Amino acid sequence: LQSKTLAQVTVRPTDSPFWKGLMNTKETFFHRVKFHISNGNTTRFLEDTWLGETPLAIQYPSLYNIVQRKDVYVAVVLQSVPLNIQFRRSLVGERWQ
Repeated sequence: LQSKTLAQVTVRPTDSPFWKGLMNTKETFFHRVKFHISNGNTTRFLEDTWLGETPLAIQYPSLYNIVQRKDVYVAVVLQSVPLNIQFRRSLVGERWQ
C-alpha cells in the first residue's frame, strides 16, 4: 500500500492473482463496514459508511451519479460552508431537495 489507503489502491495488470482477488472484494468490504472518521482525511465522503447505515453513494444515488469527484474525503468536503463538493449539473427541483 505504501503511503496510500486501501480506498486509493487500484489493481494493476502485473499484480498477483491473490491481490487481484482481494481488490475484487474491496467494494463489498467498504459497503459493509463503518468508519470512525477522526479528522476525516482517510474516510471517503460518498463511498465509505460513516453517516448512517450505508454509504452516501447508496443513500443518494442520483447525487452520486452527478458528483465530479466521487473519491473525495470527508475533511475536504467539510472544510468550508457551503460544502466543498461540486456536481456536473445544477441541483434543481427534486435533486435540490
